[in-house]
Order: sequence, then C-alpha cells, then structure tokens
Amino acid sequence: MALKARIAIVPLTLFGMILFGGCNPEENSEIPAEELEEVALQIISDGTFQYSEKGVVKNVLMAGRLERWDSDGESSEVWRVSEGFTLFIEGDKHKSEAVLKGGRGIYDANKGHLIAYDDVELVNNENERLRTEYLVWSNDSDRVHTNRPVSIITKSGTLHGKGLEADSKFENYRIIDPTGEFDLQ
Repeated sequence: MALKARIAIVPLTLFGMILFGGCNPEENSEIPAEELEEVALQIISDGTFQYSEKGVVKNVLMAGRLERWDSDGESSEVWRVSEGFTLFIEGDKHKSEAVLKGGRGIYDANKGHLIAYDDVELVNNENERLRTEYLVWSNDSDRVHTNRPVSIITKSGTLHGKGLEADSKFENYRIIDPTGEFDLQ
C-alpha cells in the first residue's frame, strides 16, 4: 500500500505545481513603457529616396542610414538620417539647383522639413557655399534657415554671420549680423 500511496502523491504534486506555480504573475504583466527600448520601424543602409510631383523628380535624398520612426503625435512619418547624407534640391544627382549635405538629420515627411546637423553645407549652381552646424530645409515653403553661426564662401570673399534665411536654391539670402570682407562688383 505504501507504494501505491507514493505513486498517487507524485501525480498530485505535479498537477499542483502546474496549476498553482506554472504561471508566475510577473511573466504575464506588461513591461512599463519607460523600460522598453526604442526601435526603428524600418532601417535602410545606403538608401536613396526620390520625391516627385506628377512624375517629375523634385528632390533626391541619399543617406548612409535611414531609420523610419513611429509618429511623434504631430506628424505621420519621421525619418532619421545618419552616416552622412546628400539632398539634391530640385533635381537629381546628375542635375539639380542646389545640394545640401550633412552628417545627420531628421526628415518629417508630413511637414516636408529636413533638419540637418553636423558639418552642414549647402552649395548653389554658382558654387557659393553655406557652411553651418544646423540648418532647416523646408520643401513646402522653398526656404532654408538657421539661427546658428554661418560662413558663406563666394568668388568675392567669405562672409560670416549669426544666422541666415534663404531660398532653398541658395540664390537669394539674408545673413543675420554679417561680418567679414567681401568685394562688391
């Protein structure tokens, strides 16, 4: 009889362990949002995006890394670009009105804005160069602007300033608090 009693106790013990101890309440609870790691929805290496209107290429964005992120509540799609990027404005890499380069940036697809950071350079068709560390390109308003220090290098000289407003092709611009030497022709 002792043998039968031991055999009956083992299955009952296993059944009790599965029933009462098999699922720990902590395993089924949700992880607090602050403990979750942020992860991009999509990552593209060495990617190129073409933006067109009615079949005509308007702008081309090339970047070492593009990451698509979930909406921040204000926009539909946010792309973080890094590892260097080039934006060809009003054209493609073979022919464009201006070229914007930087180390990294954030593109808001809904607003049509690219915020460029790190060694930013905008070059127009006259080979005039704008250099700064921060620049906002607004596709919808055809404008670029910054409130950070700028240098503009032209055939006539170099100007510096505390900021800038310009059209996106960098043909017409206004330097905020300009300094430097410049030859007027």
